[in-house]
Amino acid sequence: MRDFEKKFYMMPKPICGVWAWGSSLSEYGVEKALRDMKEIGITDLFLLVKGTTGKVCWPSKIALAFSQDTTVLPRSREGCEKNNIRLHAWFIVSQDKSYLQRNPGSGMWGIPLELETHEYRLGEHSCFRISTAAVDFVADVNYREYILSLVSEVLGTYEPSGIHLDYIRYPNGAWGWGPVQQQRAMMAGLNVNLLVAKAVGTWGNQGDNISFIDAFIAGDPNVVAWSNMRKDDVTDFARQIGHTVKNKRPSTILSAALIPEGGDIDLKERIFALVQFGQNYSDLSEICDVVVPMAYHHDFRKPISWVSDVLLGTQQAVSERSSVIVGIQAHGDVPAAEVIEAIRVSKLSKADGVCLFAFHEIFRKSEMQELLQRAMKTV
Repeated sequence: MRDFEKKFYMMPKPICGVWAWGSSLSEYGVEKALRDMKEIGITDLFLLVKGTTGKVCWPSKIALAFSQDTTVLPRSREGCEKNNIRLHAWFIVSQDKSYLQRNPGSGMWGIPLELETHEYRLGEHSCFRISTAAVDFVADVNYREYILSLVSEVLGTYEPSGIHLDYIRYPNGAWGWGPVQQQRAMMAGLNVNLLVAKAVGTWGNQGDNISFIDAFIAGDPNVVAWSNMRKDDVTDFARQIGHTVKNKRPSTILSAALIPEGGDIDLKERIFALVQFGQNYSDLSEICDVVVPMAYHHDFRKPISWVSDVLLGTQQAVSERSSVIVGIQAHGDVPAAEVIEAIRVSKLSKADGVCLFAFHEIFRKSEMQELLQRAMKTV
C-alpha cells in the first residue's frame, strides 16, 4: 500500500467517488479530469477499464480488444497518485461482446419465448426485451480464466487501490438455462420441465413477470433450489476473482456495484434480486470489502427517501466486514439539487460514502460541479 493510500484510510472523511468511462476521461483530458475531481472533493475514481464491449483502456498483452485510447488507465494511475485520489479498476464481469465474437458458442442461453417451440435463445441473438452480451460464465471455464488474467494484469502493472466488479450477475431470470445448468439441476433431482414451464410463464411472450418469484416466496422446492444454484454461481465467480485479487495484492480494495433491490428493506425485493439476478448481498459482502447498491431513484421512479431505504436494508443485510457506499444517480434528467439531496440523505443514514454516476454527466454541467463542491465539504 502506497503512503497516500494509508493516509486516506486513516482519514475520517467518507468516500466521495465517481464512476467514469475511459472514453469520457480521454475526451475531457485525463490530467484535467483528475485535477477537477480533486477540486470538487472526489476521493475515489472508479474507472471503467473493461466494458460490455470487452475493449480495454490499457496496452494489455492478453486482451482481445482495445479502446481507441489505451493510455487512459496508465495516465489515470499517475494522475490519481498526484492528486491523492484512489483508483479503482472497474470491470464489467459477465458481459463481453468481443469475447462472444471469437467464441459465439459461449453466449448465455435463455428460455424459449413459447413453451411449445422448445427454441432456446443464445447470446445476443435473443428476441427478449433486453439486449445482452452475456457470456455463459458457468459453462465457459476459459472465460472465467480470461477475466482473472485481465484482473491480474491490471493489478500487477498498475497497482490500483481497488478492483470494482459490475454485472457480477445474471441478466435476469430468463437467462442461464443452458445445457450445463439444466444437466446440473437434473442431477440434483430437480424437475427441469416444470422449472422451464414456470420460467416461460414468467418471462416468455405471455409471461406475467412474477410467477417464478411468487413460487420462490411460497417455498416451491424446485424454484428455491434452482434460484440458490444461480446465486451460488454468481457468488462463486465473485469469490474466484476475490481470491485472485487478494493473492496478487492483499491491500487491494475489492468492491462490487449491486442492483438496489437486493438491499431494499422490503424482503420481497431482496427475493426478486436473488431470483432474477442471482445476487445476494450477505454472501457477496463476505467477499467484498465494499458493496455499492446502485440506488438510482430517478430510474426506478422512486422518491429520494428510497435511497435511505436501500442503504438501511443494505446495512442490515451485509457482513460487518464490508463498508457500504451508496450509488447516486447523477445521469439523465436528474436535477443537480436532487443529486445533492440524495447525498445528504445518504449521509444522514450513516453511509460510508457515496459514488456518483457518472463523470460525463457531472463534468459537463457547471451547476452540478458548483453544488457538488459545496456538498462534498459537508459529506
